[in-house]
Amino acid sequence: MSSVSRIEKSAAGSGARGLIVDPARIRGAAVRWLMFSDFGDAAQRHMAIAWSCIVACILADAIWLPNSGLLFASSNWISILQGIAYCAIAAAFLAIASNRLGADQRRPAILLRRGLFMTELFWRALLPISVLLTAGSTLSYLIAASKLPLRDDVLAGVDHLLGFDWLTFLAATNSHSFVATMLTTAYQSTGLVSQLVLGWLILQRRGDRLAEFIAVLGLSAVALCIGMWLILAAGAFAYFHPAPQSYGHFAALGDMWTFGRTFSMLRDGSLSVVDMASVDGIVSFPSFHTMLGVMTIYAARDTRWLVVPVFVVNATMIVATMPVGGHHLADVLAGGGLTIAAILIARRSAGPSVSRT
Repeated sequence: MSSVSRIEKSAAGSGARGLIVDPARIRGAAVRWLMFSDFGDAAQRHMAIAWSCIVACILADAIWLPNSGLLFASSNWISILQGIAYCAIAAAFLAIASNRLGADQRRPAILLRRGLFMTELFWRALLPISVLLTAGSTLSYLIAASKLPLRDDVLAGVDHLLGFDWLTFLAATNSHSFVATMLTTAYQSTGLVSQLVLGWLILQRRGDRLAEFIAVLGLSAVALCIGMWLILAAGAFAYFHPAPQSYGHFAALGDMWTFGRTFSMLRDGSLSVVDMASVDGIVSFPSFHTMLGVMTIYAARDTRWLVVPVFVVNATMIVATMPVGGHHLADVLAGGGLTIAAILIARRSAGPSVSRT
């Protein structure tokens, strides 16, 4: 299948027809936007997994939230409506622009059509990712506020069985300012690296890989919420209460373990509103940073010049999740294992051959 979407495939002969309000065309556009139908059967199966995970998180939120002590901020609904409106406007603009370009084969028109496709692909990927992160973050807040018993002792016990001592590791990594700076920088780069990889997939018009990434993200988000619910933890920093001198070099680079305050406020009831504008990542077990690092490396696997630096940075980041992120080693191992399982499920769902577009 060509990597060019309907924007280019249907351009021929469309210029003279104008935009026609046709239910069949609207359904086709919805399937293309939501299910990546123009990238083959494997992409559609991946998006079916992704949307199933999204619906599961939304249903859990809808059932749990009214029976909890938390409120969903009214400003969130405004942001959600704005997001829907932006996607609708983007879809309408892209449809009109591609229609106006028609079958023009001049180089500027061809470049514009490619630009329109990449813009469309950006919005198509942004929609499910945004919904998933919103629903997943809300669910993590509900779990943290549920007064479930903390199980950091279990996680610390697993670390002990593995021969890992968190306090010793913290002190060792803190003993050199260069190491502390490197680990902190890598930890803080997680979002940027993920965005760069997704941006590269969009530039390469790899909708099949984007659909696969979104499916893995959805499966990982569901696994993360289940893991958090089964083994709720405050993190190694809260469990061990390290002495300030054991993380002095890390602290010099910024506040340490700030998300612990949000977690504690949810636990004691002093935070009762879920505001997506200021939401924090509060999950200790399993490590979401590790999950995102593994799936980003996997998403970049087809591009050698990209996957090597992504692997180096994310491998460093995964190490940093313990001293900088305050995770137990068990959190990291669980995050990596669950994401690998999600990748295997996504690969199996793709069938015997993955559509390359």
